[in-house]
Amino acid sequence: MSKIISVILPKGGVGKSTSTVNLGYYFALQNKKTLLIDLDPTATCSYSLGFRNEDIKGDIFDVFSFSKSINSVIVPTKIKNLDCIPHTKLGVIEEGRQLRLLRNEYLLRNFVAQIAHNYNFIIFDCPPYLFGPTNLALHASNSVLIPIKTDGYSLEALDELLQRIEYVKKRGNQKLHVEGIFITSYEKDLKASFKLKTKLFNKNSNLMLTKSIPKDENLLSASFNNTPIAIESPESSAAIAYKELANEILDKNITTF
Repeated sequence: MSKIISVILPKGGVGKSTSTVNLGYYFALQNKKTLLIDLDPTATCSYSLGFRNEDIKGDIFDVFSFSKSINSVIVPTKIKNLDCIPHTKLGVIEEGRQLRLLRNEYLLRNFVAQIAHNYNFIIFDCPPYLFGPTNLALHASNSVLIPIKTDGYSLEALDELLQRIEYVKKRGNQKLHVEGIFITSYEKDLKASFKLKTKLFNKNSNLMLTKSIPKDENLLSASFNNTPIAIESPESSAAIAYKELANEILDKNITTF
């Protein structure tokens, strides 16, 4: 059985793509066949795995437009057990054109159903908004994984996302649930960060994962080199935290596989 997860928060800069890539890496390392689907027009997930526009022969929007099959756009990464459907990096005009393809909210679900049996995990890296590809991802997923920073804007975005999840459940995806909320770029020595973390746990205690991702300058270096931190700096605090977070998610889903 395949676990289909959307990584979402309707706010930029919280580590959605970084989390998608590094969790995917650690799932693959545990012999879980994993597919990452890049739905974000910035293509950060794709770039982090070494894909460039000139290398990409097709992406998920070619599937949505029925010009390619979903099997034909899946490409292996350099990491064993980790495949990707990359995204072509888009400008604003191209992104607007693609959004018009997404009026059928079950489009992604129907295509993913064709290949889900080949994977233990399918993870959607979503853009920082709730319409378009993110809406399709919610209708196609079993669960939502939520990276969040300890700032007021992220807390507002979280409330918006939780409301949307309930809406999608009422629209028909009754199995959709929150896989977990985890904190990124956490600075434990800052009083403001600790205060907001406490607020998060008090308000959403049943949804919080125990592991936070610390702020780590190695993440900037890995981003600059378009490499997962799990590969570039495997002994760094952030890489170790992502490994522990991946194990926590695997333990939650032990009966799935």
